[in-house]
Amino acid sequence: MNFRYLSVFYFFCICTIAGCAVGHKDYVNFKNNMIGKKLPYSKPFKFENSGELVRGDFVIAGQGLTHITKDHAGHLIYHISDQEVLPNANMKAWVGQCLIYYVVDPETHIVKAWGFDEGGNPLSCRSWP
Repeated sequence: MNFRYLSVFYFFCICTIAGCAVGHKDYVNFKNNMIGKKLPYSKPFKFENSGELVRGDFVIAGQGLTHITKDHAGHLIYHISDQEVLPNANMKAWVGQCLIYYVVDPETHIVKAWGFDEGGNPLSCRSWP
């Protein structure tokens, strides 16, 4: 009897861990696909649902495009607050803000690169089923 419960527990843990990697990996792939594409916005904006729960009771929508800076080469750096995983999430490694940035050509508004911004938790950046 105990073996059955232990087996179910291990199966659940493996599925949860596998789902963790896939959700983050999907997010990274989505952002990688943005490279070479033109961004439709050029000014800071706030998401309509900013601060509202968007996934169960543990994910809220981020602020949106919070500000734009320039790097040493003159590229625009778009700083985006995408979402925040709250402390009541089952996976504590996911807790934190998903903060990213795009490196954008100032004339064409085409994305040259992207990355995880300082102060955020990259594991909180994930796609959800």
